[in-house]
Amino acid sequence: MLNQNRGSRWVMGLAAGAAVLAGTGAALAQTDLLPDIIIRQSDLYDNDIVTSGGQRLLRLSNGTPNIGAGKLYLYGGQTYPDGTQDVIQRVYRSDGTSWERLAGKFIYHPGHGHIHFENWCQYNLRTILPGDGVGPIVAQGAKTSFCILDLGVYDSSLPGFPAGGQFRSCGSTIQGLSVGWLDIYSKTLSGQNIVITGVPEGQYWLESVADPANSVLERDETNNATRIKVTIPAGGGGTINPDPYEPNDSRSAVDARPVGQLNSPNLGPCNPQTVISNLTIHASSNDDYFRFYNPGTGTSADSVNITFSHASGDLDMQLLNASGSVLGSSTGTTGSETISLSGRARGWYYVRVYGFSGATSPAYTLTINPAVSAAPSVTVIDPPAGDIVLIHGEDAYPVTWSASDPDGDPTWVTLYVNDTPSLDGTEILIPSSLHTPGADGTHIINSAYVPEGTYYVYAQITDGGTTTGGWSVGTVTWTSRICEVDFNHDGFVDFADYLEFLTLYDTQDDAADLNSDGLIDFADYLVFLDLYDQGC
Repeated sequence: MLNQNRGSRWVMGLAAGAAVLAGTGAALAQTDLLPDIIIRQSDLYDNDIVTSGGQRLLRLSNGTPNIGAGKLYLYGGQTYPDGTQDVIQRVYRSDGTSWERLAGKFIYHPGHGHIHFENWCQYNLRTILPGDGVGPIVAQGAKTSFCILDLGVYDSSLPGFPAGGQFRSCGSTIQGLSVGWLDIYSKTLSGQNIVITGVPEGQYWLESVADPANSVLERDETNNATRIKVTIPAGGGGTINPDPYEPNDSRSAVDARPVGQLNSPNLGPCNPQTVISNLTIHASSNDDYFRFYNPGTGTSADSVNITFSHASGDLDMQLLNASGSVLGSSTGTTGSETISLSGRARGWYYVRVYGFSGATSPAYTLTINPAVSAAPSVTVIDPPAGDIVLIHGEDAYPVTWSASDPDGDPTWVTLYVNDTPSLDGTEILIPSSLHTPGADGTHIINSAYVPEGTYYVYAQITDGGTTTGGWSVGTVTWTSRICEVDFNHDGFVDFADYLEFLTLYDTQDDAADLNSDGLIDFADYLVFLDLYDQGC
């Protein structure tokens, strides 16, 4: 462990300790406000199997929320000839003081172009024992290193949750997670996989473990692992594999999944038509449930339909309301079942697909045509007029918007970026933004999803029946390097940046820690003056 406090914080710690010793017993006990890192289970369902470089890979997304009493605050310490750097964890206390400890290493990640905290997550494939027991590891991913940032809201109701978050850049050696925020890594990013070449077909536990070496001091070290069941597809022999939307054999299983995300049976918005192919009833009496939103009163043109090979297994279908009551059914003897939504009011519904007399099906297609209602609207607020210049591979950007719907329907927003304000086929989807609730009003873009360049932001909005959208007035530029004291990101270093630095300095904002020593003091002021004089 390092010295308990540094600089002025060390003095504060001594003063607080002296006050307790000199008190009359009325002093309040001091407690550590520790972070608590878990794995968000829903992200693990975003997985697939691909072949790359002659290897078979199970790719997976991963999210690590902080549900603790305090933020995870990490910064760089001593550097070494191999390019690594000590990581110091600062632990805040209930009386406003803090203390520090050694917590691992920062390493430079060439695939992303910035420093990552080493061994942040470990991905395992494990056997399933009788009674859903957790068996030995049969395949394991490389220890995954993250640049730890506030990239999404997990639980804004937690005490100490800071609106807007705190950690936005990998550009300095300060990284971390605010209370109620999470870091998210998509399955498309480097390292987000397990090599499963040679792993026999069958069902396994897919497990993600946060901070597997317990490098970070947390409130609870027993809740770092989360797992779901996955199936390694069969190579043949007639076995029916579960489809990517499993498990969805009950309404409760569907309700637990995020709305509108990849491979989620909690479909949410389905406009103007949603078609899902290659679904399966892989086992007898293993029903499939899907949840969707109908944004208006249905007409004769609106329906739910399944098509399948009747010879391979007879399927039937039901429509249920939000409380699970059956509203209608289709139990024909052909390769198609249809239930009309005519007259059905706006609201949430379930579709139940099941095999007649326990039949299975190797493939069926689900089609949902919801009602159409008045179009929602969205206005992109940030980026504002002008250009925001950020460092690619280091800085994230919080896009904000205002969303509304004339019928009061829920809305969902998905972000795209393009070098011109047009949907011309070259726009880039921000995958982490898919179907963000419009009421959230914000989503943070990780520059790992886009090449260097200057981008307008398009917010596509839907109420489940109609899609529209709007472009930002201004742009965001991600470039390889900008001046670190251009605090207002206007491309110039001038008196406005000096005033901005003084504000950050006075408020002890991490952005003013220009020498990355974990302290904001006169040394940072001298660094600013030197760079200011250089015009950088």
